[in-house]
Amino acid sequence: MMKKYVVATAFLLGFIGILFLAAQYLGVQPGRLNYEYFPDMARNFAYKAQTPNPFFRNGRTEQEPVEGTIARGFMPLHYGLSEEEAKRAGRELQNPFRTDSTANVERGKWVFQTYCGDCHGAAGDGKGLVVQHGYPAQPSLLLENARNMEDGRMFYIITYGFKNMPAYGSQVANNDRWYVINFIRQLQENQQ
Repeated sequence: MMKKYVVATAFLLGFIGILFLAAQYLGVQPGRLNYEYFPDMARNFAYKAQTPNPFFRNGRTEQEPVEGTIARGFMPLHYGLSEEEAKRAGRELQNPFRTDSTANVERGKWVFQTYCGDCHGAAGDGKGLVVQHGYPAQPSLLLENARNMEDGRMFYIITYGFKNMPAYGSQVANNDRWYVINFIRQLQENQQ
């Protein structure tokens, strides 16, 4: 039994020795780079942002997006800043999310409490904390004119602002604006 281990060990050491000699003969040196096949761009030169780049015609590293591309998660709105445009948005924009979805309404509630509740109040009645401290009163979202307002127009107002209300297009994501509208509709239904 011991003889088998001695033979196996001798065979293994001989094989390792042959590999070592082959490596020496072929010029493989552990301290320096050797031949490499298919590097798959592992060592390409990376240009830093805002530095010159001779690869592009305009000489800039940062390039403009291809014309007509839309960033992921971004929905372009082609509306101007006027009352006519707000009405047009009310006619054209449709809420893509179901109002009977609990998850949508819960998300809308959280976004409403975070961004809207300070002015419009937790119940949507226009009696938020900032109003109690001197900011001009906001209209109640429970009144008839808010109930009759199209979802698209509400989306427009949240995005671009209206009268005393600032624009929230840069703070609140597109989907979250629709969720807020769903939550407002639920508040209005609960008031009836």
